[in-house]
Amino acid sequence: MSSFLYRVGRFAARRRWTVIVIWVAVVVGASALAGVLGNHLQSSFTVPGTQAQSALDALEQRFPQISGASAKVVASATSGGQVSASEDLIATACEDIAALDDVVVVTCPYAMTASGSTAASDGAASQISANGDMAFIAMQLSVAATDIPDSLVTSVAQATAPLADAGLTVAVSGLAASASSGVDWTELAGMGIAYVVLAITFGSLIAAGIPLVTAALGVGLAASAITIVGALVPVSSTAPVLATMLGLAVGIDYALLITSRHRDNLREGMDPPESVAVAIATAGTAVVFAGMTVMIALVGLGVAGIPFLTVMGLGAAGAVLTALLVAVTLLPAILSLLGRRLIPRGRAERRAARRGAEPARTARWVKIVTRQPLLTALGVAAVLAVIAIPASGLRLTLPDAGYDPPGSEARVAYDLLDEGFGPGFNGPLLVTADISRTLQIEQALTALENAFQGVPGIAAVSQAFPNEALDMAVVTITPDSSPSSDQTAQLVQTLRDRAAAFEATNGFTYEITGQTALAIDISDRLGTAMLPFAIVVVGLSLVLLTIMFRSIAVPITATFGYLLTVGAGLGIATVVFEWGWGASVLGVGKVGPVISFMPILVMAVLFGLAMDYHVFLVSRMRERFVNTGDAHTAVLQGFSASARVITAAALIMFSVFFSFVPGGNAIIQPIALALAVGVLIDAFVVRMTLIPALMALLGARAWWLPRWLEKVLPDADIEGEAVRRMLDQRTWREAERAVRGSGIHAHEATFGDSAPLTVDLPGSGVLVVHGPEAAAVCAGLSGRIPDVGGDLAVGGRLIPFEREPLSRVSVLVPALPAPTDASTLVEHVRRQVRLDGSRGDHRDRARRAIELWGELTGGPNVLDEVDVPMARLDEHQRWTLDAAAALASMPEVTVLDLQRRSDQPVLLERILRSASPSTTLVVAVGDAVVEVAGHLTPHGRAVTVLRADRSADAPGTQHASTEAVV
Repeated sequence: MSSFLYRVGRFAARRRWTVIVIWVAVVVGASALAGVLGNHLQSSFTVPGTQAQSALDALEQRFPQISGASAKVVASATSGGQVSASEDLIATACEDIAALDDVVVVTCPYAMTASGSTAASDGAASQISANGDMAFIAMQLSVAATDIPDSLVTSVAQATAPLADAGLTVAVSGLAASASSGVDWTELAGMGIAYVVLAITFGSLIAAGIPLVTAALGVGLAASAITIVGALVPVSSTAPVLATMLGLAVGIDYALLITSRHRDNLREGMDPPESVAVAIATAGTAVVFAGMTVMIALVGLGVAGIPFLTVMGLGAAGAVLTALLVAVTLLPAILSLLGRRLIPRGRAERRAARRGAEPARTARWVKIVTRQPLLTALGVAAVLAVIAIPASGLRLTLPDAGYDPPGSEARVAYDLLDEGFGPGFNGPLLVTADISRTLQIEQALTALENAFQGVPGIAAVSQAFPNEALDMAVVTITPDSSPSSDQTAQLVQTLRDRAAAFEATNGFTYEITGQTALAIDISDRLGTAMLPFAIVVVGLSLVLLTIMFRSIAVPITATFGYLLTVGAGLGIATVVFEWGWGASVLGVGKVGPVISFMPILVMAVLFGLAMDYHVFLVSRMRERFVNTGDAHTAVLQGFSASARVITAAALIMFSVFFSFVPGGNAIIQPIALALAVGVLIDAFVVRMTLIPALMALLGARAWWLPRWLEKVLPDADIEGEAVRRMLDQRTWREAERAVRGSGIHAHEATFGDSAPLTVDLPGSGVLVVHGPEAAAVCAGLSGRIPDVGGDLAVGGRLIPFEREPLSRVSVLVPALPAPTDASTLVEHVRRQVRLDGSRGDHRDRARRAIELWGELTGGPNVLDEVDVPMARLDEHQRWTLDAAAALASMPEVTVLDLQRRSDQPVLLERILRSASPSTTLVVAVGDAVVEVAGHLTPHGRAVTVLRADRSADAPGTQHASTEAVV
């Protein structure tokens, strides 16, 4: 991973203008397309598979007259007044509204004449409050809530304007969409706080602005993408807000980590392009894995089986993915563009120099928490467990007009209806009954009405009425408790439990639906999905963390800390939004139950963010442990090296999340507060207190991994060890560039399971290899295998990092030739010459190869037999033919494995005599041939003999024998 990211960062740094232009074009193009398509986001929720949703779907198909949206116009008299004083005005408003397009029927509290499709009526007294100071007009629409045209909203406002002019308080609910929760001054304030934190962290105003710019571009692209998708499939209106929160938070944090590492590299004297590439390879690797854990958690929301929640998770995961792509491509281009202007200077340089040593405050803190690690761990766990206790009382619901901002028209109407008609009026239950199997319609309607009379918890039951086809009936029930209360949830369950007995008596059954019942069903669905979600998301992330850190204990401690974090975050959210503590100070729009998907969404996001901090912290600890082998020192130094960045990242995330709380959307507020508090708790209490204590308590056991598992797991290299090794190899090569720029030079090099080998072979030299690992050495020296350790340069190319360039100028003839095919001898030779990358006329090379084949086999010239099929050649003939083709191609490096040949001494002498003097030659032979090889002097070239043992057989370094030079 680190090697790949190094190449990505290096490319972006060198092609900075190309990368920047492409990103700007993509962002502008997506924004323009989103503007053309328009906003089609939805505020309604559907949950397939629930009783409430299936009943609503049946209602839409069989009773379309009432499947559309419904709305109310509430008129309230001033204190002490009676609404009947404006009876004529209200009746006129009813008639005007009934005449509007998209209005199916109007129910008026007073007598009205026929208008539109509404018949004349004497008025519904039930729509007048008990004390007579309030009344409402009910209207049923032919369109869904998401399709209400603006013209209808304007026309209703014009029809009710005379009521307001008469001194009545007028409010309409169910028409206008909920207030938008776009970016306002609080979010901008959060960005301002983030800029201040970055400026203090970097000591540079320019450096502080980089993460904000890249994060803003990423969020803009993600929001445009969500809008584009929303024009094609249903997308919740809260999805862009969630994506904005996460995109800003992780985008700033990821850029902070990479920029901080880049500036450290610059201070150490690296050239800007190289510094950028190394920063992407080291810090960028941690960022990629941290982002992957966030995306796993968000995509895991699909486990709940709720479409709108799945889409929200995918949208947020897309924002995180965009932030990752920006961090590893656009960010390095910008950093390269700024060049050396990001080098710390003046005070910033002095502060950076002081940070080169162990920071005093962080060192003191980590020593305190690790002095008695068991007491620290138990204390932190106990405190967070107590904070989490209120979370058990968290109540869930779906948002309605009561969650709109205070003072909005829909919220005013909601509060008036609650005050005048009781708490259950805003959350009626709709009962649908399939009466297609009975011919006694009147009896069925009467039975349906009577079934709910006298049931505890019901305030009123409407008259049952059928559809035009007489195959479905509907009854409206008004509970005497609020929509979000436990009593209403219990009432819904009671009514559903009684459905079986009702069916046994009457021959048909009923279903409970409506917004309130749908909210209850969603809460139940989310409750049952919580365990599968935790298993899938936590399980996948545990696997990912195990791969990252190559440890069993590290993922387990990370998950334990996460559970404490999410419990404490939900506990504090419950105290504020359920108990009302500090609600007025925070500008909470609604004290009461929170949106149903809030807990599972907070669990998903906090898991990803918690793993971010864990990766940032523990990766430094592992880096120190790999270098020192001292577990306790690794905890102290790793903590001190990462504490500053984690502190800044946590403060930035807190400021971004918390900026959505004061005066924000009532749906987003509890989510934002739980995330903001969770980030603080996770960063400062869990990751910077609990985790160091647990790591100190475990000691070296924290990095234990079963041997069998270590062999199976891929090496993620989050510490950037491969890149550091590449840089060290460059330094090693450049130290003696004149010597190591050609030939074969190895220092403590390993090939597969071989013992460390050291050799210095000049260009055009001959290396004779023998021993049990000779074949692995041949494969490594020709660039054919990646499993090469230590320092190795072949023809000036560093292996394994430049294996591909080496493989293009080298030829390997293994001990066992490839199976034969239907080609002839000459066709095979020509193909081999082309594969060997030889230049010039291939026909001449092929002719030379056939001549050399005769020399190697010791036979006559075989030009007359070039059409012989390859299938007629035995293994030895095929091997010598491949060797002849390799020698005729005259590559820069020729590697021949003779170990399976029976006549090795003679064959070796012929090969050395036939090989081009300009080719560096490597041959693998059996042990018995070594003495013969040492006495050969081909073309006055140096011959070096090297034994390659297995690492278990030869614990020490294997050095080449003394060269024989003529």
